[in-house]
Amino acid sequence: MKTVDAKGKLCPMPLIITKKALSEINENETLEVLIDNETSVKNVVRFLEENGIKVRTEKKGNVYHLVVNKTGEIPESVKAEDYCQTENSSELSNYVIAFQKNKLGEGAEELGIILMKAFVNTLPEIDVKPKKMVFLNSGILLTLNDSTVLDSLKKLEQLGIEILVCGTCLDYYKKKEELGVGIVSNMYVILESLSKASKVIYP
Repeated sequence: MKTVDAKGKLCPMPLIITKKALSEINENETLEVLIDNETSVKNVVRFLEENGIKVRTEKKGNVYHLVVNKTGEIPESVKAEDYCQTENSSELSNYVIAFQKNKLGEGAEELGIILMKAFVNTLPEIDVKPKKMVFLNSGILLTLNDSTVLDSLKKLEQLGIEILVCGTCLDYYKKKEELGVGIVSNMYVILESLSKASKVIYP
């Protein structure tokens, strides 16, 4: 069974990789496609099934394994890109989340840190994701290499969500060399992002 790795790829690449791999195997042979985001899985499955190709999906950890049985040929005239429903177009709304601190709410600090971790780790699972995420003041600590939510933030970035991290704040905390995700930004870009958003959420 041939295996192709489409992990970390944004649409339309998983579709293009799958179509190309199918063209390289024989009738009734099996292909395994590895994908790590749900939207790409839905796109690839719809692409295959609407063109008469059988597919079985299994999830192992954070990776989806699409087992494809080649039961026909997909015409060259069928464009994989036409099946690309991206996070930017369908699942991202024009709202921004601005993290001004590394904990959620007021009160017990330890509880606030636990709640913020749960908040960020849940973001990749919600249907309507933000267009951008801004990190200011102690909120920048969430974006560092030792952050407990770094993996979730990286996943959100892979989904096309722009992560802006205050450069002045990184300098103040002397953490610029420890940045693990996002891009270093300035107040002009951050203010422009906030002012153009349909709404801003301050957790």
